[in-house]
Amino acid sequence: MTAERYVIIGNGAAANAAADLLRREDPDSPITLISDEAFPFYYRHKLSDYLAGWVEEGDLTVRSPEHYRQTKLRLRLGQRVVKVALAERTLYLAHMEKVHYTKLLLCTGGTPRIPEPLQVHREHLTCLKTLADARVFRTKLAEVDRLLLVGGDMVSVRVAARLVEAGKEVHFLVDRDSFWPLELTDERYDELVKALDKRGVKLLEGDRITDIVAGEPHCLKVTTGHGASLDCGLIGAFFGYVPNVDFLLGSGLDIERGVLVDDHLQTSDPHVYAAGDCAQVYNPDIRNYWVSIGWPNAERLGRCAASNMLGAVQQVDEPPQKALSIEGIKVCTPWWRQF
Repeated sequence: MTAERYVIIGNGAAANAAADLLRREDPDSPITLISDEAFPFYYRHKLSDYLAGWVEEGDLTVRSPEHYRQTKLRLRLGQRVVKVALAERTLYLAHMEKVHYTKLLLCTGGTPRIPEPLQVHREHLTCLKTLADARVFRTKLAEVDRLLLVGGDMVSVRVAARLVEAGKEVHFLVDRDSFWPLELTDERYDELVKALDKRGVKLLEGDRITDIVAGEPHCLKVTTGHGASLDCGLIGAFFGYVPNVDFLLGSGLDIERGVLVDDHLQTSDPHVYAAGDCAQVYNPDIRNYWVSIGWPNAERLGRCAASNMLGAVQQVDEPPQKALSIEGIKVCTPWWRQF
């Protein structure tokens, strides 16, 4: 029997969970993980603690390079895939190196979303998704005392609280539509306002940025639609993420907002699977596509995809609702969330 050649694009929770299962069930076939990041597998949810100086880079690492050597997983960091040729079962890297596969798993995650009205101010906005982003963010923080967070995804709430605790003056211009996957009802919004106010975060409610002007170093003047003016040294943009699938356009895979997969995480190509933030998963019960959120669910999807790559027929089931705690506010949100 010919050995498989497994390739996984990504190095996050879904990718590593899949790689572990593949190696356990198939000790001999080559398994390669390709990531455009230059860092080993790390805890993304700890980046806010890193910004606040509570932990250093070494504390973020989940697995050292030695783990991959011991398990005979080939890890290629700082390598960007620019094209997938389905007919050839081949990936093209940025320097046009070819990587062949028999089974491919896409775990490419997402990239920060900037709303269209703010695109013109993109150079003045600092996002937080990767460790590279966090390095930039932390370097800027060392030079400023006052900052503005705009948007309002779940990550930003934790960041705001940690930075206040670190002695920064934090203003928060809340966009209620950015708290995906949490539906911010009036009741929950009121709870959020009270919780952040209690922590010392200064909220700008029901407003939006109309202009940003750079002045002296580390000085940005922000004007809002309500006529407010704020000088700050840093503007953190938190509007959630969009699936990182641009390099797949034109490949022949079915793509909407993310990669469309069936309830077995298989794409429109039988040799290609997708899991995690980049995948839109079909649920036959509702005849619609959904997306999963969170580290535990990414691992669950990664293992499910790996099982099916090995020949199983495992369906992605919807587990019970799970409670999330956002800075002390208890909410329940389903594992699935409709786009």
